[in-house]
Amino acid sequence: MPTRDQPAAQALFEHSAEAAFVLNPLGVYQQVTARFAQLLGQPAAQLVGSSFVASLDPAQARLHQHQLARAAAGAVVRYQAPVWGPAGPVEVEFQLLPPLAPGSACYGLAHPLAERLHLSTTLLERERQLSVVFDNLADVTFVLAVEPDGRFRFVFVNEAFYRTTGLLVSHVTGRYAEEIIPEPALSLVLGHYRQAVASGQRVMWQETSVYPNGQVTGEVSITPVHNELGECFQLVGVVHDLTKEKQVEEALRRSNERFRYALKATSDAIYDWNVADDTLYWGEGWAERFGYELTPQPAPLGQWAAAVHPDDQARVVEGRRQAITADAPLWEAEYRLRRADGAWASVLDRGYLLRTAEGRAVRMLGAIQDVTERERAAAQQRLLTQRLSRQNADLQQFGYIVSHNLRSPLANALGYADLLPSLPAGTPVFAEALQHLAATLRQFDQVVTDVNGILALRDEQAGYHPELVDVAAVCQLALLDLQEPLRACGGEFESHLPATLRLPGSRAYFHSIFHNLFSNAIKYRSEARALRLQVASHTSPTGEVTLTVRDNGRGFDQQRVGTDMFQLYRRFHHGPAGRGIGLFLVKTHVEAMGGRISVRSEVEVGTEFTLSFPMNYDADAL
Repeated sequence: MPTRDQPAAQALFEHSAEAAFVLNPLGVYQQVTARFAQLLGQPAAQLVGSSFVASLDPAQARLHQHQLARAAAGAVVRYQAPVWGPAGPVEVEFQLLPPLAPGSACYGLAHPLAERLHLSTTLLERERQLSVVFDNLADVTFVLAVEPDGRFRFVFVNEAFYRTTGLLVSHVTGRYAEEIIPEPALSLVLGHYRQAVASGQRVMWQETSVYPNGQVTGEVSITPVHNELGECFQLVGVVHDLTKEKQVEEALRRSNERFRYALKATSDAIYDWNVADDTLYWGEGWAERFGYELTPQPAPLGQWAAAVHPDDQARVVEGRRQAITADAPLWEAEYRLRRADGAWASVLDRGYLLRTAEGRAVRMLGAIQDVTERERAAAQQRLLTQRLSRQNADLQQFGYIVSHNLRSPLANALGYADLLPSLPAGTPVFAEALQHLAATLRQFDQVVTDVNGILALRDEQAGYHPELVDVAAVCQLALLDLQEPLRACGGEFESHLPATLRLPGSRAYFHSIFHNLFSNAIKYRSEARALRLQVASHTSPTGEVTLTVRDNGRGFDQQRVGTDMFQLYRRFHHGPAGRGIGLFLVKTHVEAMGGRISVRSEVEVGTEFTLSFPMNYDADAL
């Protein structure tokens, strides 16, 4: 007797996306899907009740009859044969599943081989794109499998691993950590691996190892990946090569060390200050380094004092005179000194005081070192540190994508692909598995698209040069694109941006910032009140301009969200649908223009974003 669920199951089967059919023990169609009927170019209603063998190519009748007999005998049958469709012959792979009980129905599937080839090609292309992304990352990226015996085996490394260490990817993949990482670094590394597994938290450290390419110093970040049981089964690692930076630091340290020793004997500009006469006798470096003539000789102290930068004079000139009465034998100061050509040099001035037996200062022997280049190097080092910090943040995002957003849908898709052959075609469970497979593939495709978009954004910023942007005009243009959804929800918009406001930056970046913040305000508005969206600006006495974007929407719990609200794929609401990439782009654009962003939000009160920008910003410095 049919159950109440059978009509629903039959309808679900007939509308399946698969080319499937059900045969009775005599080989007559009992059910066919619309896809199978389309494949044969015949109406589904006409096929039901007709013979399976008779509906196909007569030249292959004996083949089909033989395979039906095998299936009826209990075998799972796969074979290929051409069928005649609307556009001519199509090579098809048939799969026949044996009856579950004697005299019961036989299930079948038909897969056009061209479609299977297209699916394989698509998956290979996705894999190729992913490989291109990771092989073009400047930093070393690798994945370690955590073995049951506590050992760690490399299952993936990118091309940067080879460029940095000189070890071939094929040589590293599949090998254990102790086979690749040399001592004494190995013991340190294994300890950090175990720490990450035990704590479940990301672990960072610096290490130095010797590889075929030479000594490599890197900052290592290891992130544990857990399965559905909460067990750590993989470690995702990222290594930022610090070798060149360390070489620069070591060179700078050695230079300073040599300078300290050399300064005791000679210097770029040696002087002898006669305290009683208040005169300076200059060495040749005064002329060679700073362009001043050595006449008169000795020269009055005021000649040197006049060359000190006005902002430094009180501190430096008075500091030198006060050193006379102090007990310390040495005096030292850093200041700006005007060269003879009018340019300013950063100098380090050190003097040694000679005193009488009674402790009265009579002379100061000193040297002025031109440290302009050193200051520039220090400034460059600070910029490199800032870049490193931003790159590490990006790599954490990519590590998250690898460990979750990419691997999770891919693992799900593989799981469903393995599950489908074991499910009876046409059942609700089979249809549901197909739907989940399609959803995970779409999710995988979206993440790859996002990664490509983010990398393209980074490339775009590499060539970014600021221009003066009419902020109010760009704000109105961004709002124009959202007029319809704003009007549909009954929202109001207020702009308090002065028409004269001009900020150095990118027009496209400001448009993206306003568009993302406005669209989020509309999307996550409160159902309890009409949306009110406000934009305003404020200029501080130091010239910094602050833009505020405020709404009275749903808001979110900042304590629960924490400090990672601007990370990729971070969402604060269950609906409406979103990818969690908008605030990441906003923060990226703001920082690219030398600014900073903060947020203040309260549930069912609203959200306020504060964007601060300098009036003068040198993009080339970053």
